[in-house]
Amino acid sequence: MIRPRHYKARRKPRVRLRAPLVLLCLLAFALAWDGTGVLRIGLLCALLHESGHAVVYRLQWGCWPDLQLSPFGICLLLRGTPLSARQELVLAAAGPVVNLTVCCGVLLAMDITGHYTYAGYWFAGCNLLVGGVNLLPLPGLDGWRILQALGW
Repeated sequence: MIRPRHYKARRKPRVRLRAPLVLLCLLAFALAWDGTGVLRIGLLCALLHESGHAVVYRLQWGCWPDLQLSPFGICLLLRGTPLSARQELVLAAAGPVVNLTVCCGVLLAMDITGHYTYAGYWFAGCNLLVGGVNLLPLPGLDGWRILQALGW
């Protein structure tokens, strides 16, 4: 197991806030005006996505990654962490795999039980959207990192 250079220097992961006042104001305003609960479902899907990345990071290096929270989302900070192509591929694919697995699991559970709900469809659809958008081959997204790991 290859450990990051910064592993020995610290034991706890750090959470960095980028533009904390803007982030908190936007979040408070959006949650106050979200009567449908769609924002809460979206935030949960984003947390599931990043949790997939964080768990794979933990499994590969034995420590938790640093996280950055900004008005644009949650991001793992990987600066200084040496990544092989295989590690990059597995790490980049982990978030979308979690979202797509949750989407399929919710739809399957509703189908098996026969209990179809709008909340279930919203949750499944939001996970599909978060996972699918992150698979786009655009710089900064997981799809781009996957293509780079594959050597494209």
